Amino acid sequence: MSRQDVQRLLEEYQLIGELLSSLQAQHTTVAELLDELTTALDGVRLLKGGGGDGRLVHIGAGLFVGGAFDTKEVLTPIGAGYHAFLDLDNAERILQERIEEYSRLKTSLEENLQKLAERAEQIRQVLERLGARNVR
Repeated sequence: MSRQDVQRLLEEYQLIGELLSSLQAQHTTVAELLDELTTALDGVRLLKGGGGDGRLVHIGAGLFVGGAFDTKEVLTPIGAGYHAFLDLDNAERILQERIEEYSRLKTSLEENLQKLAERAEQIRQVLERLGARNVR
């Protein structure tokens, strides 16, 4: 293997490391969004079950205020910065669709992370056999 081939492998290894960091950050963001969407879906389902009376509402900084809710509609983001009042059934449907969409994205990211990690390990092993320094 020529010196240029080793240099290309080192560059690929470094690039894969950067891609892995970027994908991991995206994966973390998607996982957090999924948690938030799941919490919202649970809230909508609670409201559908008549759970709108006497609830505590988080208003920030660990503060809560008691209140009763009009459980007929919720203000829901519909994209591009727009919101609409939707009945609980439609809000639940939209949240479920988003959960499914983000779950697919999370799975795709996990698959890509796995493939890149495997490729990085292959390159690392080759470089170690060749005695390249600073592989890890």
